[in-house]
Amino acid sequence: MSRVRMNKEERKKQIQNYALDLFLSQGFKNTTMDEIREASGLSAGGLYHHYSSTYEILYDIMKDGSVLRGKSIQKTVESFGNTINPQIMAEIWVDKMIADNKYIPVYVMFLCEIKNDVKLNKLYKKLKAMTIQEFSQLLRKLNYIPPTEEEFDFLTNIINSSLLGCEILNARENYLKNREYLLLMLESYFAKIEKKGKEASIEK
Repeated sequence: MSRVRMNKEERKKQIQNYALDLFLSQGFKNTTMDEIREASGLSAGGLYHHYSSTYEILYDIMKDGSVLRGKSIQKTVESFGNTINPQIMAEIWVDKMIADNKYIPVYVMFLCEIKNDVKLNKLYKKLKAMTIQEFSQLLRKLNYIPPTEEEFDFLTNIINSSLLGCEILNARENYLKNREYLLLMLESYFAKIEKKGKEASIEK
């Protein structure tokens, strides 16, 4: 395979793309660094210069997926005039529940593995904390009180359960047809936690 000169980030992205294909075709647990090295055409030194394990590669893939979700959220917020209310929060969450991009299948695979893999479970918690922190920062910039940790747990579970259903049970089309009901359900929930957050803020 002919070598193309790339900078560090370009090379890491290339490695991630080859690894993503392997993860999806044969599973994360069944993919080795040597298989990724062979697929990418890199030497062992070249691969390990950027990544020391499949876990590190998966983490960066998941981070890229998080960045994509962040851009989608920002786009939604901008489309509503850079304001936040329960209706917009519902739009954001439903979009996340039925998302369909190249990262979703590997994310669902990741969710299916975390129960029996301590390293992946730690990775999941790290990614979750990062995502919540970034989203909370965005909400604060817009003068909106972020959900509590307990509320975020519930909302995260809704997203993950929905994505598992979309990918494993082929439920995405059904969810899309019933999007308006998902929006109504979540809008009422966000209205409730918004009210609770305002009351708690007044009490302080």
